[in-house]
Amino acid sequence: MSVGDSGDTPGVDAQTAVDAEILFGWPVEAIDELAALSRQAHAGSISIGDWRSRDREMRAQLPPLSDHDRKSVADLKRELIRSGGYESDDGDRLFSRLHAMITPAPDNAKLRQRLTRVADLRKESDAEMQASLDKGRERILRWLREEGDDDRDPVTMLPWSFIAQFRVVDEPKLGPLPQPINAARKRALERATVEQVAEARAMSGQRVDALAAASSNMALYALTLFPKLLIEADPDDPKAAELPHAMRDLWDNPATQRALRRETADGWPPEYE
Repeated sequence: MSVGDSGDTPGVDAQTAVDAEILFGWPVEAIDELAALSRQAHAGSISIGDWRSRDREMRAQLPPLSDHDRKSVADLKRELIRSGGYESDDGDRLFSRLHAMITPAPDNAKLRQRLTRVADLRKESDAEMQASLDKGRERILRWLREEGDDDRDPVTMLPWSFIAQFRVVDEPKLGPLPQPINAARKRALERATVEQVAEARAMSGQRVDALAAASSNMALYALTLFPKLLIEADPDDPKAAELPHAMRDLWDNPATQRALRRETADGWPPEYE
């Protein structure tokens, strides 16, 4: 029996759908295989990469779902939830099939969106639900690591590539000034978009510890104190007139910049030292 393949079906009865051999043009055997792949990935039996490739290959062999069919599938899912029909064995099997039809293996962007939703849900959940959400969060993070999306600072959870934009900043009086890691983290958090901050917090990203930030400020103060004194020398003192120019030349010297980067390298990944 085939269900929902006419293109103009106004609604589908759940019991009829349970007994169908074809749902919206898709054989239930193929749908069950897609659902099984999802369960295996969630259980850790296969990697997210295997899930994506096998899921993609299988869907390519199935007829595309029309917008009408997608809406019908989603409506039927909602009806199963509203009525509690998903709690029976048949209803649960149908719900799994419907979900598999319109939910392909997620890419990294979708996974990060899920992390944000998990973080939002966690705020309104009890301890038992939070524990379940935490398991889901760890699974998503594992998948992201498997797919090479782990290029993130373990403190802020912002991408290293974004934080690295603040590896060297322009100091108004001196010029290029390499930053200690916590100074760069603080700048990155201040300049991150709302979306970037929400995504980082969903991955348990933290702000820079106050003591660590103070330590970075002290390090920068120590590095720049004497050079600034020379640049700010009394312009009316003829003996000091050449100091600012000489200091800036020395500061801009590649050897000086390399020394400053070495001095501030602690905590930076090797590629950004």
